[in-house]
Amino acid sequence: MQHDEIEVLYRKYGALVHRRAVAILGDVHEGHDVVQEVFVNVLRAPDTFRQEASPVTYLYNAATNVCLRRLRDSRRRGALLERHVSKEEPRTDGLRAEDAVTLASVLRDVPEDLREIAVLYFVDEMSQDEIAERLGVARRTVGNRLEAFREAAQKAAGDSHERP
Repeated sequence: MQHDEIEVLYRKYGALVHRRAVAILGDVHEGHDVVQEVFVNVLRAPDTFRQEASPVTYLYNAATNVCLRRLRDSRRRGALLERHVSKEEPRTDGLRAEDAVTLASVLRDVPEDLREIAVLYFVDEMSQDEIAERLGVARRTVGNRLEAFREAAQKAAGDSHERP
């Protein structure tokens, strides 16, 4: 893939990557960073772009992976949470600020298998059957993991309401 082809991808799909990142991370500025990282990765290793995958699918998955890695990154956990707490501007995805803090907190603190399923279910609005097929697990496994995620979210919401 040539640099000019990557530039066309950026112009055409950069906003999609940004919306995806903001939906997962809950932060417009982090979303910009994710867009840069995704396209820098494509520039550095253009052969990783699988031609059999549509550009939308490839970039969507790349953005998701970058976001999930950022949530896992322990050095960024405190900064991400602080950015959500101190931010007073309205959110573009409709979540209240306190809900965004809870979501970010829960996503970074749950195991990766729960995090991935929660993003697919709550952010992508995929059905449990679709998630099971995509991940190659039983539908019941998806249901069990969603229930575990809900319990973690309720605990996090309860913990945040108990703080002064």
